[in-house]
Amino acid sequence: MSLRMGKPAWTRTRAVLSLGMVFGLGAVGTLAAWSDSATTTTGVFSTTSIQMKVDGQRPMATFAKLKKSSMMLGNSVAGDIKVQNTGTVGYKWAVSASGTGSAALLGKLKVSLHQTVANNGSTCSGPMIGSVQTVSANPTLVSGRALAAGAEDIVCIQVTVDSSAGMNERFKIADLSFSFTAVGQ
Repeated sequence: MSLRMGKPAWTRTRAVLSLGMVFGLGAVGTLAAWSDSATTTTGVFSTTSIQMKVDGQRPMATFAKLKKSSMMLGNSVAGDIKVQNTGTVGYKWAVSASGTGSAALLGKLKVSLHQTVANNGSTCSGPMIGSVQTVSANPTLVSGRALAAGAEDIVCIQVTVDSSAGMNERFKIADLSFSFTAVGQ
């Protein structure tokens, strides 16, 4: 038995096979022409930091230079303090005073802030940049003083017992605290 196809059958078979090849190649070519991809990246995102130190310490610093016992009317004590910007951006700093102890004595303490490091232990010799007449109301001594990143500001704080202090303020004790704050520019 011989499996021979006639001419018309062979022609039809070849035509069907050719058609499959054309459709197969067409489908592959169409997929390649309609797909693509690309990648993109962004730049680096970072934040800054505000960091303040007072006399090289944070968050608390001891201000031992500003201490005196047995003060008389009109007596004062003075000491310099360093405000340091150890962050990466400039800021404006402020300082306020508060006190504990005798309310009568706190009401008679005058506090002033001077733009200098120079003092003799009793008085600051530079120009005054802020002051308060009484500590009892938690007043702000200075606010909005600019300080660049990496810079420092050395100021002098002077505390004086008002000469109008009387009998109610004798033999009293008070303790002062200074709160330094920084706000980015």
